[in-house]
Amino acid sequence: MARASLLYLLQYVTGALMIVLVSWHLAMRIPWLRGVESFIETLDSTVVYNEITGFSVLLLLLAYSTLFHGINGLRMILLELRHGRYWDRAVNIAALITFIVFAAIATHSVVGVEPPS
Repeated sequence: MARASLLYLLQYVTGALMIVLVSWHLAMRIPWLRGVESFIETLDSTVVYNEITGFSVLLLLLAYSTLFHGINGLRMILLELRHGRYWDRAVNIAALITFIVFAAIATHSVVGVEPPS
């Protein structure tokens, strides 16, 4: 695993990144920014499809940073609960596997989106 100081630094960086990206993500639902009349119209399938295809890199960055921040935070909590060589290794491996699985799901959700019919 990486050094603890690097993981703490990444925890802070992903937290700050999440503030910016979640704010942008929520701002995309403001009707007058999207040129529509109501909030419900911002959730139309063609609008959402265009956002996903147009901002796929930002959406993936949001997903990855949120995943890393949450999983690493839980990993730090679990490492504080117990100590030991095997416990540390098991928690680190479980965190890595969890990140890989959910990152793959997020990637598939963004990259594999089907156009609305």
